[in-house]
Amino acid sequence: MDCLESSDLTHAILSSAGVGLWVIEVDEGHPPRMYADKALLQILGFPEETLPEDLYNLWCNNVDISYYEAYAEFVDQMTRGEMSELEYAWNHQSRGIIFLQNHGKRNEAYKRGMRLEGCCTDVTEQVEFKMHVRELDQYSDIANTLGDGFDNIYYVDINDNSFIEFNAQGVVKTLDAKNCKDFFEGFELALEKVVFREDWAAVKDFVNKEKMLHGLENDRAVSVSFRFSFDGRLVYYRLKAAKTPDSENHIVVTLENVDEEESAKAERKAIANRDMAVISGLSDDFGCVVYVDYETLSEVHYRFDPMFDEMVPGWSKIDNFGERLKVLVDTVVHPSDRESFCAATEPTKVLDMVDREHMYFVNFRLQVGGEDIYYQIKFVKDENFKNHVIAGFHSVDAETKREMANLEKAELANKAKSAFLFNMSHDIRTPLNAMIGFTDMAVKNIDDKAKALDCLGKSKLSSEHLLSLINDVLDMSRIESGKVELDLNPVNLDENGEDCVPMLRSLAEKKNVHFEFAHHDIQNRYVYVDFLRLNQVIINVVSNAVKYTPSGGSVTVDITQIPSEREGYGLYQIVIKDTGIGMSAEYQQHLFDEFSRERTSTVSKQQGTGLGLAITKRIVDMMEGSIDVESKVGEGSKFTIRIPMRIQENPEAVEQVRFAHSEQESISFEGFKVLVVEDNELNLEISKDILESAGVVVESAEDGSIAVERLKEKGPDYYDCILMDIQMPVMDGFEATREIRKMFPDKRIPIIALSANAFDEDRRKSFEAGMDGHLAKPIVIAQLEDSLKKFLKH
Repeated sequence: MDCLESSDLTHAILSSAGVGLWVIEVDEGHPPRMYADKALLQILGFPEETLPEDLYNLWCNNVDISYYEAYAEFVDQMTRGEMSELEYAWNHQSRGIIFLQNHGKRNEAYKRGMRLEGCCTDVTEQVEFKMHVRELDQYSDIANTLGDGFDNIYYVDINDNSFIEFNAQGVVKTLDAKNCKDFFEGFELALEKVVFREDWAAVKDFVNKEKMLHGLENDRAVSVSFRFSFDGRLVYYRLKAAKTPDSENHIVVTLENVDEEESAKAERKAIANRDMAVISGLSDDFGCVVYVDYETLSEVHYRFDPMFDEMVPGWSKIDNFGERLKVLVDTVVHPSDRESFCAATEPTKVLDMVDREHMYFVNFRLQVGGEDIYYQIKFVKDENFKNHVIAGFHSVDAETKREMANLEKAELANKAKSAFLFNMSHDIRTPLNAMIGFTDMAVKNIDDKAKALDCLGKSKLSSEHLLSLINDVLDMSRIESGKVELDLNPVNLDENGEDCVPMLRSLAEKKNVHFEFAHHDIQNRYVYVDFLRLNQVIINVVSNAVKYTPSGGSVTVDITQIPSEREGYGLYQIVIKDTGIGMSAEYQQHLFDEFSRERTSTVSKQQGTGLGLAITKRIVDMMEGSIDVESKVGEGSKFTIRIPMRIQENPEAVEQVRFAHSEQESISFEGFKVLVVEDNELNLEISKDILESAGVVVESAEDGSIAVERLKEKGPDYYDCILMDIQMPVMDGFEATREIRKMFPDKRIPIIALSANAFDEDRRKSFEAGMDGHLAKPIVIAQLEDSLKKFLKH
């Protein structure tokens, strides 16, 4: 533009002064244009042929970003017609950052749009000078401050080794170095007198001129920490050498007391060593433990098992957790687990889980040498730092395989229980159906006495079978829960050995099965044993043998004593053989499992819970014995049971327990008074009918409190016996019994528990409460009569 044309002389003057002229025109519908004279183009480093449209963009775009806001205000102020001034940084293509000062204003006479006119001055030297002055002031302040913090400062000329000493104080007052002309020689001699002997070699090496200058070639500063021996104690100091920015021929050497810093560092190191020992102990089961910053995925190792490097070469050298997991996935994570592993270890997933749960576990498999190994990563949140997590890798192979085996067992058990429930549904409904059906038939044929009695007899047999099913299930449950204990009593095997024979022979005769029982070669017949449980073992196995032996077959029992290696014990062998249907080899492996039967009752026509032999095995185990089976399908089975029994040392001095029922005594109950305490009307009706049919006078009470009141009213001699239910409202049988015993301490009225609680601990509780006997429901008339014979005697 004409307005910017100038003579060479004018250009030279402006250029030498670092001043240039500019005009910016903004017309409606046209891009902004900037015109500059030669002086400004030279300042900006642009060629003279630069187009006005390009010049405007180049000028604006190179304004330093930190001045954008101030530059915009500068332009707005000119647009409003005001004189504007701004000093700002501008990015020169060859000089780098330069500083420009602009003055400008809007030309109001320009009517085609807007014209801004002004001048630009290069003020880079002035600005840098002011910054240098500020920097010098700053260095001065820093130097003064540092000088107060050091015990001594030496400004050393490395050409002639001369030096200036500043601020000598503290322990360094004893270092008579200022009289030495050679800094390095004099300083070494001075330090040798006071530096702790163990640290002297490091200090001597440091003050060696050649080694110090070599160190400063690579670093701005070098240092060494050591201990002074001062007033009988050791004090930490630091010797530091640094380059000086003002001269290549000088260095600054400082001596600083760092006792507190080094002591704190030593304490931190001790704490760190302790923490590492704790971490090492706690992470003993972890092959790799890393501390991860989940913002950068950088990590720090705390523990690393070389085994990982064997599986994944170079794994120990990885220092980024994301890369660590990627290498693991690409090399040894099982192909089937890779997708789920990547999803489970994705950073946002891990952080979300540890934020919510504090701990997060990821299970996966490694495939190493064709073998699957189960592994787990345990992530734990560091509560002190956001997004910081501890990750521990450890093998759960043995544990997982155990869990899988347990799961397999549980699944088999569930299948067995499902089969048991299916079978039990049938087996329980079968006798129930018979009981209901025969009872209905007896009612319909009430006038036909023979028919009615036959129906009731069959209903009774069905009810007894149902009771045996329920007893099996309850017995197994109690054995598994550990509530069954052996009750060892002195027994004469010759006298008691055949107690169960009549029942078993009767069972066999009903099926037309020949039954034989023998015992021989028993040298020690006086032993201690839980004979009821022993009988239960024999009955369970023999009844099972009879059940699966067809008509015309045979079952034999042979008991003998065989040699025992256990001192004080005899070993007794019970062999039970049958000619029944036998068992497959596969089923024999599960013979003693709970709820197991080779055939369902719908096929074999035999009913049962599948618990009899399982109960037998548990009892034999409790007796520390063994049970083995040999069987072939279609040829029968042979069970061999061996049980150790402690031999009685003085059998003549021990009262032998008799388990066989005594001969029926002919005793009349006519005229005896019995109080039946029972809250269930049906049970009360049954008890009254049984007692009254035997000539007993019966009175009743609905609960324990009424019974106690009745005794208070009638006195201790009114009733000959009390039959007491246990579980009743208001006052139970135990409490009622205790109250009666308190009321009449000198008069013991016979009290017999008559309860649905039929286990050993229930009997024990009854006797502990002060009762004289315990009968379990459902009532067995023969057992009730036996108890009455014991207590109702003239």
